[in-house]
Amino acid sequence: MERLSIDALAVLVRKAMRLHSVGGELLLAGPCPAVRKVIERTGTGPLLPVFADTTAAVRALAEDSRAWQRMDLTPGRSALFAEPLSPPPSL
Repeated sequence: MERLSIDALAVLVRKAMRLHSVGGELLLAGPCPAVRKVIERTGTGPLLPVFADTTAAVRALAEDSRAWQRMDLTPGRSALFAEPLSPPPSL
């Protein structure tokens, strides 16, 4: 992703908020400098943490034993934009 429109940023923020509501987190791995700058300037960094690459993002998740799933943000339909996540079942 080389650019990030305000509409795309709004979608990512909504998805990040939805993930937070069910105990998840949206991490951005390896965005280009222009995307990093948009996130920094809009103050959305706390909702959209940025990492240099996938390895760094996975390492951050592993530090507190969280599971992860890779989602590519390529054009077209993706699992990230599918139906809302359900809360994890109670144990």
